[in-house]
Amino acid sequence: MSKLVSLVMNENMKIFRRPRTWMMILFILAINLAMAIAMKRFEDSAPVSGFLEFMHFSANLTVLVFLFSVVIASEIVAGEFTWGTIKLLLIRPASRSKILLSKYAAVVLFLMALLLVLLIGSALIGIILFGTGGAPGGKASPQSILQTYGFLFVYLLVNVTFAFMISTVFRSSTLAIALSFLVMFSAGPALMLLAAFKHEWAKYLWFANTDLSVYFGGGEPPFEGMTLGFSITVLLVYYALFIGVAWYIFNKRDVAV
Repeated sequence: MSKLVSLVMNENMKIFRRPRTWMMILFILAINLAMAIAMKRFEDSAPVSGFLEFMHFSANLTVLVFLFSVVIASEIVAGEFTWGTIKLLLIRPASRSKILLSKYAAVVLFLMALLLVLLIGSALIGIILFGTGGAPGGKASPQSILQTYGFLFVYLLVNVTFAFMISTVFRSSTLAIALSFLVMFSAGPALMLLAAFKHEWAKYLWFANTDLSVYFGGGEPPFEGMTLGFSITVLLVYYALFIGVAWYIFNKRDVAV
């Protein structure tokens, strides 16, 4: 267990010692601040009652968390093959399974770190610019904000795991990024089209089930008959599939040492 923890710490060090990682974090904060300033400037036409309402609105910036997390997930394994460092990594006494698990754990921790940066950053910026007023209940409440971030974490986790799997299987960060972005930006229109033509099989696709908020008053499921239990089951099956495929390929692949 201590060896696994050391591997995870090492992977995190490799991620956070790169200047671009801190640029990603600063970019999220900068965009959040710029959005707050713009909202403050035009507050007469679009009033913000307090920092909670701003935090709720800032959850839309999780698209940046997705983009940056996918970049890390797409190259954390593929990059080792590209740079030739995979040989040095595999001659360590740690098993391949632990090496892969440490990389995946580092990706998930990075994803969580970016979400916390967005959550805490939006809270601080909101308090400074919009104050602590506003109604404590309703749409912009602490409970609803945490619930929103919980739903977003599920969505991000499954899609980032998909990128991690593609990177591991094909050893290509470019392919992993491209496919992840394709799924992200085309999933909505594709589901609408499939639903319009009554293709019920599409409800078994993972991206048809990633938005769990629809079961808590956040809209309607894309297909009739879908339930919370159904979507969770589908997501767990795909999640296990992504992890299983990545683990199998990484352990079976021959690497000349």
